[in-house]
Amino acid sequence: MEAQNVEICRVFAAGSETRYDHVVREVEVTLKLDGRVLCRLCCYPAHLEELARGHLVAEGIAATDVRVRQRDMQLLVSTGSRSKVRAGQVTSQVSISREQVFDLVKRLDRSGELFTLTGGTHVVGLAQGQREMFVEDVSRHCAIDKAIGLAVKEGLDLSESVLVTSCRQTISTMSKAICAGIPVVVTVAAPTDVAVRDAELFGITLVGFARDNRFNIYTHGWRIAKGV
Repeated sequence: MEAQNVEICRVFAAGSETRYDHVVREVEVTLKLDGRVLCRLCCYPAHLEELARGHLVAEGIAATDVRVRQRDMQLLVSTGSRSKVRAGQVTSQVSISREQVFDLVKRLDRSGELFTLTGGTHVVGLAQGQREMFVEDVSRHCAIDKAIGLAVKEGLDLSESVLVTSCRQTISTMSKAICAGIPVVVTVAAPTDVAVRDAELFGITLVGFARDNRFNIYTHGWRIAKGV
């Protein structure tokens, strides 16, 4: 079930009324890596295998022969081998036109079915050329993890992809893009100063306030082509 129906009291200036409203579902899952608890994540209960796979990539954990099993609210991840990867410079020469930025934002908006129903999710997408995928989650961090996991599962090259999000970009979300080697990050919201700093430092093109056919380029604008 995508959402729960709950009874609410809606208040207006002239009075109030009792009615039902949709609220998005949220669960806590425990991610175990090779038998040990890695983290606990609060998320929307869909695309959980992709959440686990994407979380490894987004946290800089390189692993071989990754297998994911779900048992109740546990994600059991086993690997052949794994190591922590040091974040490096993103050197991809991929470029994207202004019109492509506008189109991605429009498709991001159309993909937020749960947001339209409940107002309680973040929407995140990854696109490489004509291939793209979008997910929603109550957590912006889990939404990014799920998008990365879906992209890896579908064979998208993260180093040639664009991450587009409905959420603000902070040090924690930018860290995921850096670890995944994603060269372009577009958000309809704002970045923080540290997100801008890290995007500049690691070579990521950061675009913010992308809405209403306008956007701000904060770093490495050479990847944004002037033509359409």
